[in-house]
Amino acid sequence: MALLTGFLLAATLGVFHHFAILFIRLFTPHLGEQKHRGILTAFLGLLLVHTIEIIAYAAAYKIMIDAAWWGSLTGDFDGSFYDLIYFSGINFATLGYAQVSTDGAIRMVAMMQALGGFMVITWSATFIYTIWQDVMDHHWRLTQEDE
Repeated sequence: MALLTGFLLAATLGVFHHFAILFIRLFTPHLGEQKHRGILTAFLGLLLVHTIEIIAYAAAYKIMIDAAWWGSLTGDFDGSFYDLIYFSGINFATLGYAQVSTDGAIRMVAMMQALGGFMVITWSATFIYTIWQDVMDHHWRLTQEDE
């Protein structure tokens, strides 16, 4: 059940991230005079999206911890939502955190969050690179036309 829950949360993360990227793309300025603004819009938009994703996972952990059968977080963890956001963010970035341990079924959800986080972070990096590449291609075309 925990692995399925983790899978469903990661799948939801992927769907949310897909539509968030499409939304960010709508607000990313076209090439030309606003080339730097386009890259920065994408970066700041993705920063906001990843923050929302981390907080959403923290809320899911809160629900699971309150329903005691999922297990618990132990160690340097006081049970606050602030600590849940921190744990979720560290887990999302797949770094892990030795002072906070997962006990019980919640471990499977944390594992799937790490996998999903890695996937969407990579996706985001590819998205920013694509915008950067479009800007550079446009810049080089303009430079060659001026010669």
